[in-house]
Amino acid sequence: MKRALVAVALLLSLFLASAATAQEKQQAAKSATVPPPIEAQVRKLWEAYKNKDKATLASLLDGGFRQFEEGLSAFGDKNTQVNAPDEFELTSYTLSDFTVKSIGPNAALVTYIAQYEGKSGGEVSKAKSAFGEVWIRDGNEWKALYMQETYVK
Repeated sequence: MKRALVAVALLLSLFLASAATAQEKQQAAKSATVPPPIEAQVRKLWEAYKNKDKATLASLLDGGFRQFEEGLSAFGDKNTQVNAPDEFELTSYTLSDFTVKSIGPNAALVTYIAQYEGKSGGEVSKAKSAFGEVWIRDGNEWKALYMQETYVK
């Protein structure tokens, strides 16, 4: 009888361990899946910036949005980014080398290269930059939470 109980306990523990492993794999697969719309959201953000569409720009940024650009000495917030098209007129841009990596069920790290041209204070400037962004799911929508730009030589 004792052997039978030990055998049942052993089989039960193996079954539970197997079920837990399967559940962990399912959860990992779910969190590794990031909807493709995030790249589209990034492109929509750039287009809103270029068109000085502040309403769309604001809708794509989380309320706690922060950014840091090379050459600045402080973080910008959502208000700074929404009003940035007043200071810098984006005339053209190309986005490439997108990578979207899930960092949780409702968060993703997005990296890409941007080549852009614009005007500020009447002066034309061109740049090639690497962008790193954290996007979070807010209901059914993805919003930018953090953005950092680094110039590429």
